Amino acid sequence: MLGFTAVLLLTPGAISRAVLGAKAGRSVLVLGGSGYVGREVCRNAVQQGYRVTSLSRRGVNPEPNSAELAEVNWVAGDATDPAVIKQLAGRADAAVHAIGLLFDAESGLGNFNFIVSGSRSVPGDTSTYDRITRLTAFNLISALKSKPRLPGLSKRTPLCFVSAAEAGWPEVEYGERVEALAPAWLVSYLAAKRLVEAELAASSGAIRPVVYRPSLIWDWKKLDVLPVIPVFNLLSALGVPFVDKTVRVETLGKAIVAGLNNEGVEGVQRFPQMEQLAALI
Repeated sequence: MLGFTAVLLLTPGAISRAVLGAKAGRSVLVLGGSGYVGREVCRNAVQQGYRVTSLSRRGVNPEPNSAELAEVNWVAGDATDPAVIKQLAGRADAAVHAIGLLFDAESGLGNFNFIVSGSRSVPGDTSTYDRITRLTAFNLISALKSKPRLPGLSKRTPLCFVSAAEAGWPEVEYGERVEALAPAWLVSYLAAKRLVEAELAASSGAIRPVVYRPSLIWDWKKLDVLPVIPVFNLLSALGVPFVDKTVRVETLGKAIVAGLNNEGVEGVQRFPQMEQLAALI
């Protein structure tokens, strides 16, 4: 267990559109905002009235014709640099970590990211799971924890982290057996995700951690995963404990912003919670 003892189940009426709208005018920092998931977060955050800053390597709007994304402050910078993160996080009321890569520089499969990455990103020689996932997230957590607070008065800063359904394998039946058969790159990928989840759980005094664990993320343009989407969904529907239903990228983007909006959302969110949250945006 990583410190998140329960998954929050939202009861009917626990969240209303009025509550969501009340968050308008706040600022959010999105790490990896130009990526496949990050741009959906930015789009929905703008629609919800947030002032959005995205930090990515290139700092370029991935969809210049999007009215929502045109309102985002696109910043180029290195998220592995604590000073860069601290400067931007100090001005944010909330944060989202959407940086990630499926195959890192040590996997031997890095060039395949051009195919499987929704943003067509290819990692550099130093782009390891430890640096891209763990280090950037730890920098963000540290920066948010260091923000000045009034004891008993300051609210916790919401931080949404995009993890993976498979990070929860140790918590489900047969999950550990499946992981024992997983390739080395996947084991390393999940290890980095779990380290971040554990650090978030340990930092919940200053941060309101919301951990999203999607299975395959897709849309109709993501041809590399479309053939296996029905397989995953069928296995999940049949009750296979270590396979989760897939999640559309639009659903994930909305669910993340809904998690930022509502103070009652905390801890691990699997696909049922993501779908429930997304319906509120």
